[in-house]
Amino acid sequence: MDTRGALMTRRSIRRYKADPIPEADLKEILEAGLAAPSAINMQHWYFVAVQSPDALEKVKTIMGGVVEKFTPVLEQRFARNPEQVGITNKFLSTLGGAPVCVLVFFLKPDYPDRDGAMQSVSAAIENILLAAWDKGIGSCWLSAPQRMGFGPAFQERFAPDKGEFVAAITLGYPDQQPKMPPRREGRYTIV
Repeated sequence: MDTRGALMTRRSIRRYKADPIPEADLKEILEAGLAAPSAINMQHWYFVAVQSPDALEKVKTIMGGVVEKFTPVLEQRFARNPEQVGITNKFLSTLGGAPVCVLVFFLKPDYPDRDGAMQSVSAAIENILLAAWDKGIGSCWLSAPQRMGFGPAFQERFAPDKGEFVAAITLGYPDQQPKMPPRREGRYTIV
């Protein structure tokens, strides 16, 4: 797949097949994250690829708390489409059946340029999403755990000495083909 093809066809997947991701593919996907640009080459990221059933259950247990705390936010966000609340909560609590969940950490939380460093971590996440899609592996970038205050739970359980939790990424072979959501007009200017 060419770069533009990956950029234009990748979608957030929220339902996965149970098929495992080959270790070689998972390593290539994580290495693509490591190849992201970073502020003064500090490489501010750390990844934990959770794939064992026991460890995935621990992720889902933490996500259960996320669902409980996030539901009021979803109810407000989807006031016109209340069925989305249940759909979203089911995905969050089950990870959509994804066989892998990558936990992303900000390895250097005391770095003085936090905004620049966090942009670096975000670039690494995007590299992971695109590298996965290039292999036919779907993904979804989850910010709700951090937003709802569950970063410390992930950090304590999975990477106590690897910095601050930023996001989770589900990975797996898609069991759905979502369409691209409408794009909003007027989001760039050429001067």
